[in-house]
Amino acid sequence: MKAMNLYLLSRAAGNEHFSLLARELTGGRGYKHYSRHEADSLRALTDALAPFLREKTRGSMSWISVLDGFYFSYTIAHISKEFDLLKISGDGNCVLNIELKSESITEDRVLKQLSQNRYYLSHISRTIFSYTFVMETNTLYVLNDKGHMRVCEMSDLADVLLKPAFMTYVEENLDQWFRASDYLISPAAMPEKFLQGSYFLTNQQAEFKRRILELVKEDASRESQQRIAVSGGPGTGKTLLLYDLALALSKKKKVLLIHGLRLQQGHNVINERLRNVEICTAEQMDIEKDCAYVLVDEADRIPDKTLDLIFDFASSKNVPCIMAFDPYILTGMEDTMMKAQEKVMGFCPVLLEFTGNIRINRPVISFLRTLFYAKDRPAEVDYSCIDVLCANKKEEALPILDYYKNKGYHKVTLPGGDGAIGEGMSEDEVVGLEVDRVIAILDSRFYYDGDNHLCADGEVGTESLKLLYEGISATREKLCLIVMDNEELFGKIIEIRERLNPI
Repeated sequence: MKAMNLYLLSRAAGNEHFSLLARELTGGRGYKHYSRHEADSLRALTDALAPFLREKTRGSMSWISVLDGFYFSYTIAHISKEFDLLKISGDGNCVLNIELKSESITEDRVLKQLSQNRYYLSHISRTIFSYTFVMETNTLYVLNDKGHMRVCEMSDLADVLLKPAFMTYVEENLDQWFRASDYLISPAAMPEKFLQGSYFLTNQQAEFKRRILELVKEDASRESQQRIAVSGGPGTGKTLLLYDLALALSKKKKVLLIHGLRLQQGHNVINERLRNVEICTAEQMDIEKDCAYVLVDEADRIPDKTLDLIFDFASSKNVPCIMAFDPYILTGMEDTMMKAQEKVMGFCPVLLEFTGNIRINRPVISFLRTLFYAKDRPAEVDYSCIDVLCANKKEEALPILDYYKNKGYHKVTLPGGDGAIGEGMSEDEVVGLEVDRVIAILDSRFYYDGDNHLCADGEVGTESLKLLYEGISATREKLCLIVMDNEELFGKIIEIRERLNPI
């Protein structure tokens, strides 16, 4: 995507080819349809600005050139956060954001959106100019750096556009200014950010939160609906939703948050700081505890009998229960995970299913699914963030491993075999966390069975698969797999990487 001139695009408003011109001017690859209202509001804004820009640039420059350098309908990768109009000065020290509204909305909604936008943009610069233009009322709002919003004049926006800082601008590759890891938090990995409220929920998370809070109200007629399952793959946002719910519910009553995996240090920090939230593993659960709500994360990793204890606990206390699980079944854990999912679905009559991915790199999650089940080979996925390499023996793998570690990759230590060579992250360090760059070694134990499922031999083969899944799930930006002493496996994985049909 590249920056373009707002005036040039706005002249096509009312034309059925507006969307095509937008793609042409912004250098977009795919086709995105824009509504008549979106086009008309852009034209109304530029028409309102034109008289002031003409007056202020008289004899010095072309007033239309002042509207150069804007990104139209830019979306931050992986988190679906969109800005209507965005301009960044060439040195990155100043940012201008303008939101367009065709119809009148409440000032509270205007303030909320501009505040959220400033949060996302604050990772680029502290000097942010934030505006919302409402076409129906011809009103322009401005939000200052202290969080105060007021109605302003169009001439004020013209003055900002004419600031020397905006005479140069970022012309292309805006993605390099935004990293998903700057905005997406894991409560366990970043407890301070979570406790400070330095995060926002996606639209789907916010909608699920609203529905859950409505369902768990103290209403006897809805008792059966107070048991809710939340389903979603890695990175869909279910864990942050649970913790955000715990934060909201704990303002009045006690919340028990049961974790299906081992606790991290971040969990302990949250435990100490939140007075009405107790986080524990399923094994640590005290059935004598009094609480008003039971929340369960990673429910699919909890053994069958322990799940029964949780169900009995929630039922005997007659408290709402919200349970989150990953619907993906790992090879070697079919019985445990399928039983857990069946039990959760049977216990919870309400199911909320997450779609999409917000936490990690979408190509990585696509690659992960195909790696574990090689029949699914998506054709339109860019796997350039993934390296698949081979080594014939340990002595060849170690220098490759060191090379990637020097580039900031974190190794996932797979138990047993040669996947454990070199220092790396253990299960305690990987599960539930996110890492920008991940590397793992797949040795001769790994293979594909007749149904194209990834498998691993040995006593800890299932544990290795589980940890490999967790490690790749934790990858935010780049992934590297070293296939060692396993030519057949390397051939299959490189086919996946290159999106080729099996040879």
